[in-house]
Amino acid sequence: MYNADISTYDSRKAEWEGISIEKWEPAKWKQWKAKNPAADNFAKIEREYLRIKYAIQVANSALSLERVKVKVKLTSAKSIGLQGTFPCKVGDVGKNGSTNKQYTISLGFAGNDLGVKAAVAKARELDLLLITNQFQWTSELLGKQSQNYQNKFLSEDNKPDKLIGELIQKYEQEFWKTHVRNRQGLRTWDTHYLRHLKKLPQDMPLSLDVLEDALEKTKPNTSSRFFLSWQLKKFCDFCDFDGVKIVNSYATPKPNPAIRTIPLDEEIIEGFNLIGCPLSPFASKDNITFPEQWQWAYGMLATYGLRPHELFAVDLDAFTGSENTFHLLRLNPSLTEGTKTGERICGVPPIHPHWVELFDLKNVKPPVTGGTLSNQAAKVHIRFRNVNLDFRPYDLRHAFAIRGHRLQVPIKTMADYMGHSVQEHTKTYQRWMSEDANLEIYKEVVINRMGGSRGAMKEKIRELEADILALKGENDVLKGILHQHGLGEFLE
Repeated sequence: MYNADISTYDSRKAEWEGISIEKWEPAKWKQWKAKNPAADNFAKIEREYLRIKYAIQVANSALSLERVKVKVKLTSAKSIGLQGTFPCKVGDVGKNGSTNKQYTISLGFAGNDLGVKAAVAKARELDLLLITNQFQWTSELLGKQSQNYQNKFLSEDNKPDKLIGELIQKYEQEFWKTHVRNRQGLRTWDTHYLRHLKKLPQDMPLSLDVLEDALEKTKPNTSSRFFLSWQLKKFCDFCDFDGVKIVNSYATPKPNPAIRTIPLDEEIIEGFNLIGCPLSPFASKDNITFPEQWQWAYGMLATYGLRPHELFAVDLDAFTGSENTFHLLRLNPSLTEGTKTGERICGVPPIHPHWVELFDLKNVKPPVTGGTLSNQAAKVHIRFRNVNLDFRPYDLRHAFAIRGHRLQVPIKTMADYMGHSVQEHTKTYQRWMSEDANLEIYKEVVINRMGGSRGAMKEKIRELEADILALKGENDVLKGILHQHGLGEFLE
C-alpha cells in the first residue's frame, strides 16, 4: 500500500495499533502515528484527514447552537458535502409518504479549512431557504443529475433568445405570485430585488462575464457586495443559469450594522430648534417647505416614535379632536395605500405628554414635499442631513423605544406602540441601548426604587420609636398611680 501514489491514497483505510482511522477520536489527531518511518508521508495525509474531521465536528456543534439543521459531512477523503432533510426530488418519496427526505449533497468543497468554511456558509444559506419555504433543487444542488437539464430560456438552436431585461420581467412576474402588490410589496421589489439587478446590462444575455463585471464593481466586505451576491444567486436559480459558483467566489459575509448614537431627550429638544433653521438659498430646494412644517414633522417623530413615512398616514382629525384628551395618535393606512401600521389599532400615546405642548403638535403643519411616498420620506432624511443634525430620523424612533424602557413600560406594550412584534422589538431596538442608557435605566428602576423603599422604612422606624417612647411614658404614669394608692407591691 505504501508504494501507491500519494495523490490516490485513501486515508480512510488506514490503521494504527489495530485501530481503524474511522474509529479514532478526531480530537486526538496529533497522536496518530505512522506504521514505519517510510510511511511518514502517508501519516501526514492521515493526520490531515483526522484534523479536518475534527474541524467538521466543531463546525457542526456551532451550527447546532445556531439551530441550523443542515450539517457538514466529509463525503470522501478529500471532499466535503452537506447533509439534511430537504423537500423530495422529483420522483422521490420520503418515509411513510412524507414530502421530505434526508439527502447528502455533494457540492465539490475540498477537504481543507477553506472547504469547511464554504460548506458552513452554504449550510446556513440552505437552512434559511428551508425556513422561508424558498428551497428549490437547482442544477448546482442536483450535480450529476442535472447533466441532461435544459435551460428553459434557451431556444431550439441552444442560443439565448432572451436578454437580461426580459429575464428580469419574467422574474418580477414570478415575484408577484407570492407577494401582495401594495406599497410595501412595491418597495420590497424595488429595494431588495430590482435595485441590485439594475447593475446587470439589460440589453445583453445572461453570462458569467456580466455577473463577474457587476460583482467587480462592488467592494469586498460591504453590504453592497453581500446583497448583490445574494440577489444574483436567486436570479441565477430562477433562470436555471449555472452562475452560482462564480457568484460564491465573490461572496462576502454580511457586515455588522453601524453603531448608532441615540440622542438624549435634551439633545432632541435642542434639535427641534435646529430642524427649523432656514438654509442658504443655494443649499437645497427644501426651503420651499416652511421651517415650522419641518419642526412639526420632527416633533411627531420624536414624540410618537413614528417611521418617517408614517408621518403621512396620521389621522389628523382624530388627533386634533377635542375628545382626544390623552393625545393618542392613530394611523390610517389608506392614506398611503398601505403601511406597516396594522398592529397599532389601539392608538399610540406620547411617552412624554408634555412634548405635545412643547412642540405645539396640535397646531398641525405637515410638510408639503410632493412626489411619491418614498420620495416624501426621503426628503425627511435629507432635511436632517442638511441642517447637520447628529442623528437621523430613525434614531428618534430608537430613542422613543429606550424612553419607554426607562419609564418601565412593559415590552409587549412598547412593541404594540411601535407596530411590530416583541421579538423584533427586543432584537432591533434594545441593541441600540448604550452602556450609559443601560446604567440610567438601572438607576431609575433599581436604585431609585430601593432608595424609596429605604426612605419609607426609615420613616416607619421613626414612627415605631415614637410609639415606644409614648408607651414608656404611659407605663411610668400607671406605676405612679399604683404607688399613690399603696399598691406598689403588685409591681414587684
